[in-house]
Amino acid sequence: MQRIAIAIGLIGLVALGPLRASANPVIDTTRPTAAQIERIQAELVGHKIYSELKPADHAQVVNALSRIQEKLGSDGVLSGLHPAAQADVVNDQELVNTLLAKARADSRLVCRREVPTGSNRPQTICMTVAERAAARERSMDVMRKTGISRPEIIP
Repeated sequence: MQRIAIAIGLIGLVALGPLRASANPVIDTTRPTAAQIERIQAELVGHKIYSELKPADHAQVVNALSRIQEKLGSDGVLSGLHPAAQADVVNDQELVNTLLAKARADSRLVCRREVPTGSNRPQTICMTVAERAAARERSMDVMRKTGISRPEIIP
């Protein structure tokens, strides 16, 4: 009985994961969008929150925001648009939310206490998630190129 309760609880947590991620969208068309778009554009210029946003993704976000502004106009009401225009706005909204949520997650700073080789004194090393992934990928490339990761074949 206890196992069933635990399994149901885990399934519930898995089901709530996507809801929690979408519960806080970057841009929400149910609220006035002009202020949201201005805030996002200011954050894009500052390069603090979305520092890991690639240039191609940055251009996509800027273009999508301008299309949303153009479609919604001055009143910013989604329900007053033609259904095809509503679909375009919602698609652009999803694009912006997806790209900016990923960039925000990659820009998160993670600090760890590490002991460098040859020392007994731990140091705090802070890197973004994207910097850690890039460093891991570079070290794997070096190991592949030098052949360190391949076991030697002894005849």
